[in-house]
Amino acid sequence: MSLKNCPKCKRLFSPKPGHFICPECEKQDEQEFQKVREYLRKNRGADINVVSEETGVSTKKILKYLREGKLEVSEGMKDLIKCEKCGVSIRNGQFCRKCSEEVSKQFSSLLAVEQIEKNGPKMHIRK
Repeated sequence: MSLKNCPKCKRLFSPKPGHFICPECEKQDEQEFQKVREYLRKNRGADINVVSEETGVSTKKILKYLREGKLEVSEGMKDLIKCEKCGVSIRNGQFCRKCSEEVSKQFSSLLAVEQIEKNGPKMHIRK
């Protein structure tokens, strides 16, 4: 069992796959997300600075929720986040649809090449 210090609170914890912070910090993060979600449910289209001020959750953390796809930008605020590859305005996530498809294709072809290198080329009977 490996132990690691939580990057947020520095407490020692045993990380599980896909979990990068301790359970206490995860719980706090989830509570903050729920605050933002509830506020937006009642105040659709609110400005990020207002949401931050009213909920006490930092704009940095709200932007993180947008990048993770947990929240989505309203139509009127398209310039809030940009595609990390081409810079076009997006509503959530890290990439626009076009760049996301391109990255996915590149990743798939890389995996295929890696699989061939690992196992060698495969042969089959042609019908």
